Amino acid sequence: MTEETKTEEVGTELSLFEQVNKELVLSKDGMKVPMSYVFGRGVTANTPSFGALTFAENAARTDLALKNVGELQNIWNHSHSQWSWKHLNLSYHAPHKNMRQIAAEISRKKSALNEAKWRQVEAELKVRKIEEELMTNTNLDHWREVELKIKLTKLKEGIAEGVTYIEGAMKDVLTLNELFEQLKAKVSNFSEADIEKEETKSHLKRALVQSIRDVRMSGSITKAEQEYLEQIGINPMKVQNLLRAYVQKEAQEESWDVTGLYSFVDELTNELVDKCQVDKVRMELQGFSSDYIEDFGYSDKLALLQHETEEKSE
Repeated sequence: MTEETKTEEVGTELSLFEQVNKELVLSKDGMKVPMSYVFGRGVTANTPSFGALTFAENAARTDLALKNVGELQNIWNHSHSQWSWKHLNLSYHAPHKNMRQIAAEISRKKSALNEAKWRQVEAELKVRKIEEELMTNTNLDHWREVELKIKLTKLKEGIAEGVTYIEGAMKDVLTLNELFEQLKAKVSNFSEADIEKEETKSHLKRALVQSIRDVRMSGSITKAEQEYLEQIGINPMKVQNLLRAYVQKEAQEESWDVTGLYSFVDELTNELVDKCQVDKVRMELQGFSSDYIEDFGYSDKLALLQHETEEKSE
């Protein structure tokens, strides 16, 4: 290898770092370095790549593609659409169960946002330390300076990219909060004791809906749903005969919506729990009391309506 060739290679490698170094300063938002600034320079720049192009040319095309499609992240950067939250994720027949689901989802989002919050605090601390070293240390070695500036931009890029995902989590939290407020029209002003008292109906509604699906599909309730009904205190075969009759009637209905399903499940649930008290009989057979132990839970009323909140504050 000639001295001239060596000089050219060293110059190419140096130009990569120098260009990145330069772009860190000149970048419009100070946070992003396009792929082409790195992959399009240095020893790999002219490497043959797909599409009969060079590695550098494909890096430039990729930058344009990412910029073109990137705007979609403003919409699909969160877990679920508002439609999905309402129709799929909060689809329990019992509103108390939907409240529970909202609580669980909010807890997960809060945890994710807290992790992101402290990651950003740590990242910004590192940014500050690097910026101070670059500003105050006038005797920095050239390569140490380049290394620090690359680290600085990597950190700032990470912070900037994290905003998209943080915004997505924020969207979910705000949506869930709005759905929580809407759901208060169905169920509000409840305590832990109230939730315990509703557990039988909540589980029975789910068991009935799942059993209806079994009957629609095969004409019989599956083993798993039979067990679920028994755990609540229901005679599975008596329910199965009733559900067979309902499914036949359901097939003849003119309506395309599920109003009939909700009415049937609600009415049957109220009869079995309020009138027949199947859950209490089950507890007696098991040797347990069906009474809720108030000392083991919070008595504060939650999910208050606006006027109730105002009265409480007064």
